[in-house]
Amino acid sequence: MIHGLPNGGGWIGARHRLADWTAGCIAVTNAEIEELWRVVKDDMPIDILP
Repeated sequence: MIHGLPNGGGWIGARHRLADWTAGCIAVTNAEIEELWRVVKDDMPIDILP
């Protein structure tokens, strides 16, 4: 899953990248997830490549 930071954790910002806390998900900042919500249409496939 792609998600923003936990509720109340927006203050962490990009520092969330300093630790692996997602159990396999892709975490982005809340600003980044808001941008994704704006530009990605419902049912749009997303390819995640290394």
